[in-house]
Amino acid sequence: MKFLILKILLILSILSISFYGPYKSFLSYKNTFETQVIYIPKGLSKLSILNEICKSNNYIEDLYLRLFLFLNNGNYQAGEYHLNGLSLLEINNNLIKGNTVTHQLSIIPGMNKFDINKLLNDSFLINDCTFLSCITNTLNFNEGVIAPDTYFYKLNMKASNLLINSSDNFFKFSNNLWANKPDKNPLKSIEEALILASIIEKEAGNESEKSLIAAVFLKRISLGMKLQADPTIIYGLLPDFDGDIKKSDIYDKNNLYNTYAINSLPPTPIATSSKSSVRAAILSIPGDYLYFVANKKGSHYFSKTYKEHLEAVKLYQLQ
Repeated sequence: MKFLILKILLILSILSISFYGPYKSFLSYKNTFETQVIYIPKGLSKLSILNEICKSNNYIEDLYLRLFLFLNNGNYQAGEYHLNGLSLLEINNNLIKGNTVTHQLSIIPGMNKFDINKLLNDSFLINDCTFLSCITNTLNFNEGVIAPDTYFYKLNMKASNLLINSSDNFFKFSNNLWANKPDKNPLKSIEEALILASIIEKEAGNESEKSLIAAVFLKRISLGMKLQADPTIIYGLLPDFDGDIKKSDIYDKNNLYNTYAINSLPPTPIATSSKSSVRAAILSIPGDYLYFVANKKGSHYFSKTYKEHLEAVKLYQLQ
């Protein structure tokens, strides 16, 4: 009898060892899953989730799954998860801890509301802020009041959660700068500062010349001159701009953003502005230059007189 018991125990030990090896391999083996990313809704059973992940096709793997669930506690959290390169054990831990996929949204300086709207539509966010409609403030516009940055979010988050918070932070930064505006800066309000900052953003070829460009526009404003900034014309033609500013566009008085026709800043910003552009608009003062032209080196040539400007245009633009 004693020998029989030992024999049975030996057989059970051999069977356990034979079973444990494949079972351990099943749990630890990586890259076996057909689906690379999975979305888990609320209320789905753990067995249904693991069956969806593993796509088990035989009773042995199904047995392994059921044994694994029996031996491991913990509730799975709803959300989107990466599976690629992970073992079942690692996936199980992620599902319990709620380590869901984090997405990125990059709003680049110089983007306008049309660009941002397309970016939102192409993202995994719920776009409840069409053309920045969710932004409310004391200004007469919601363009140009989002801080360019990289934002992190989860699947199906609302875009408004990101953009409203971004706008609040952008206003805090801008208002703090406004408190230090030099007396010689002719801008009359934070609204004007944000409008000018957006023009500087679109005109500047690099960071180092933003203050110079700001000084040119501030000089023109102080003298009552037209700003004559091409990017403002383009914005007024959006979303139907074909990529070419025509002579008729320059003389078009119906375009409220045509700074070749109007004697002031346009009614709203024309793009998102980086902090450096806002800083240049608010902290700069009118300078000696009245004109600038792109010099084909990623920056601009600045002129004090119209005659000098025409010579620069011939040199850099008409060759």
